[in-house]
Amino acid sequence: MIPENTKAINFFKFEGLRIYHKSVDFTNAILSLGNTCQTEAHRLLLERFVNEAMQISNCLIEGSANTRAAFIEDLQRAKVSIGKCVAINTLAAKQHLIDETQEGDIRNELMELTKMVGALIISFQKHDAVNALEE
Repeated sequence: MIPENTKAINFFKFEGLRIYHKSVDFTNAILSLGNTCQTEAHRLLLERFVNEAMQISNCLIEGSANTRAAFIEDLQRAKVSIGKCVAINTLAAKQHLIDETQEGDIRNELMELTKMVGALIISFQKHDAVNALEE
């Protein structure tokens, strides 16, 4: 049994990534919008939103188990899912599923996720460039 006052060691590689935790929190926030669904169209839109939000985390999980090159490809797929979330966010606002404040907050979270993914891609590319120079 693990003492309560100690932090569990990350067994899974992806759990060490801040962006993974941020993407899970984002998905959780989108899931909480389920209480505002009043029509079948809203439920379908929210379902799509949740699926794309979950895809961000999934790409991080898949990528962390692969080579750097494959991880970069998975990170690029995560950016595509973020872009889809932007479009769904806009549509959700137009459909009055969310208000202007929620739309802005979600957009800000998506921009932060995009920056984090971009920074991770750049860090891998820099590492690869340094390794290439050393060879």
